[in-house]
Amino acid sequence: MKRRTIQTLMILALIISVAMVMGTCASMKGKSKAMIKMPVAIKGATYEGTEACADCHEDLVNQFKGTIHGRLADFEVKGHKGCESCHGPGSVHIENDGDTTKIIRFTNVGKPGGITPGEASAICLRCHAKDAGMDWRGNEHALNDVTCIDCHKIHQDPAKGTLKMPEPQLCYQCHQDIRAKVNYPSHHPIREGKMKCTDCHNMHGTSVNNLKTEERTRDLCLKCHADKQGPYTYQHPPVEEDCTICHDPHGTVADNLLKQNEPFLCLQCHHLHFHTVFYSPVNGQNRMIPNPHGSQMAMGTRCTQCHSQIHGSDLPSLSVPGQGKGLTR
Repeated sequence: MKRRTIQTLMILALIISVAMVMGTCASMKGKSKAMIKMPVAIKGATYEGTEACADCHEDLVNQFKGTIHGRLADFEVKGHKGCESCHGPGSVHIENDGDTTKIIRFTNVGKPGGITPGEASAICLRCHAKDAGMDWRGNEHALNDVTCIDCHKIHQDPAKGTLKMPEPQLCYQCHQDIRAKVNYPSHHPIREGKMKCTDCHNMHGTSVNNLKTEERTRDLCLKCHADKQGPYTYQHPPVEEDCTICHDPHGTVADNLLKQNEPFLCLQCHHLHFHTVFYSPVNGQNRMIPNPHGSQMAMGTRCTQCHSQIHGSDLPSLSVPGQGKGLTR
């Protein structure tokens, strides 16, 4: 009877968990659908062409013609191209002496009278839904009302590309916590200019936390740290699962990007060794007695002084009982 009750409770817990996950996914899907939608076009407006825009915005139009968007050929664009492909038909705007309320603007996104962040992104996704914006709808940036124009500047000098500023300064505008970590003693060489955020991240979204991997997180790390990949005869379980269990890739105060110094990091999973708590007196007796210096030995010694092959090993350990699980060589 007791066993049947336990099984019933486990089944109920599983059903509740699945329902919660499905509910969360449904709500997120609904939110993305409501968020990413095209803005309502100006009533009665028709397309007049880019040259009509140049009558008032000559400098912007000339600069735009040199950008990648301005150089698009007719066969590369679905629908209209030029200024009105993003700003919408401009006839009513022109007829009303440049009334800014009669045209789609990107300088007041999210403000009263302006388009929403989702509407601003939807305009870009009309062309970019199959490349950079493929995963944008479920992206953390999109769900936090970050839009394409927060990072990109379309009218910018072509020599500067479309980013408002280079990496990583652009990313640091929002991710101040990461900026601090990059300045910790142990860090990836981002501030030295040897790496940038997009080496690991896809800001437009991926299925794994905006990381450039479709599988496990560790697979991204192993693209550079292939010597840690294995497979080894004797594996260390955290290495097989996720590198970030022990490491913080953005930077730490501990060596080697470890979240904590040794032995405190290791002690989160492993208990103190017997030889740091007890010792066997040299008198031929097979008995163990408390070691009065156990805490000093435990806290003042690095685990990797003995367990040097912490990522895995193909060789047996020095002690027979431990076989190769000790990862000592």
